[in-house]
Amino acid sequence: MGARAGHRHARAEFLIGAVVGNPHVAAVFAVPANTQVLTIPLWGTESIEEYVAPARRARWQRGRLAQSREQAFVSQLLPAYGEVVANLLGPRDPLALGAALADIADYCEEHDLRAGLRDPRCWRLISSRFAEHPLFGELSMADAIDLARSLYRYLTPLAVPLPDVDVTHSSGAALCALPAIAAKVRIGVPLLLTEHGVYVRERVLQLVRDDAPPLRKALLGNFYRAVARCAYTYADVVLPVCEYNASWEQELGADIGRVRVVYNGVDPKRFPPLSVQLPRPTIAYVGRIEPLKDVLGLIAALSMVRREIPDVLLRVHGPDDDPGYAERCRAAVATMGLEDNVVFEGPTKDPARAYQEADVVVLCSVSEGFPYTVVEAMCSGRPVVATAVGGVPEALNRPELLVEPQNPQALADALVALFRRTPAERAAIGEEFRERAVRLFSQERFLEEYRALYLGVVSDYVA
Repeated sequence: MGARAGHRHARAEFLIGAVVGNPHVAAVFAVPANTQVLTIPLWGTESIEEYVAPARRARWQRGRLAQSREQAFVSQLLPAYGEVVANLLGPRDPLALGAALADIADYCEEHDLRAGLRDPRCWRLISSRFAEHPLFGELSMADAIDLARSLYRYLTPLAVPLPDVDVTHSSGAALCALPAIAAKVRIGVPLLLTEHGVYVRERVLQLVRDDAPPLRKALLGNFYRAVARCAYTYADVVLPVCEYNASWEQELGADIGRVRVVYNGVDPKRFPPLSVQLPRPTIAYVGRIEPLKDVLGLIAALSMVRREIPDVLLRVHGPDDDPGYAERCRAAVATMGLEDNVVFEGPTKDPARAYQEADVVVLCSVSEGFPYTVVEAMCSGRPVVATAVGGVPEALNRPELLVEPQNPQALADALVALFRRTPAERAAIGEEFRERAVRLFSQERFLEEYRALYLGVVSDYVA
């Protein structure tokens, strides 16, 4: 989220603002000595101060005169909230939204955001805007109240001010970008924006599946688009992880002159291409079990593969991110009589071994950015059959191994065709993938590109 460069030759210090669903999260990775983690829960608290004591923006305070709550509410919070609400109703100027977000962040320096948004004048503002709109005037009172509550949660990252930093780096054109936008507007802190997926696209896909009233979906879709367009507008450099993402970002308003692709990278030494003798033809899936990954489609494809390869085995390595969906996947295995052909291995702490103990790795997602699974499998020297989504075609560069998403028959045909090749031919594809991954998608290249970007924007800012 933020970095402090210090002396040009000193080690950089990092502050990670982790925007999470609720405060009950556990650390998964060890935190380096030069890094602090500030957890920002959107839900599970009444007020953000219950969970985190925010650092103050020292540079923002210089020369500022404290205002009373009423003065700040009238001059900052209420007009800014009105601009945010306007973006729920339809496209607006992203510069105006950025200024509004900075005003809300300023208000939070001295006053409680939750208390401010509970002021009756905020409710009158949002309810009157909905009532006056030709479409959203049909919104129910319950949905209007729920949206007002949700806006407080979505704006929570602005209530946790950044300390002094030399550069901010947002991991998406999403809610995590809000403090970075505010810092850019107020004091010009450079903003780098990386997107591993395309936030707007993935949120809209989620809204399509949600069981919610259409008007609520439309309002939230407008809000997600507004946040994304604002983040693209203020970012000094927009860093998609693949060309596919870049095309979406440009459609959503990113300046092509500030877009630069930096592919994800992995350490090839962690994924050596070991040869393992397997007792039966084996496919590995490594990833979350949830709808966007279309594991149900993979199971359907496997039932077709089994007609040609009766002893085929699919090993599913990954957590049940959506328990209901995961249960449907297990039920599908039973219904199709695939109990001897599908094994749910659960989460793995050794993905390299999962790849090595397979003849083929499969990715069946509906939407992706530039997935680590594909690059890790390539480093492991394994052929990959995947849906042609996101940056996957750029990674593989093998059209015969790509299929359209949500097409189990096409996925089955590609898997069968690969298994009909000789072991030597499959090994040759794996060797080609390994060489390509080491050359183009290494962690060393990835880190060097970001290091140069940080130093470049910080040098310009400090100068």
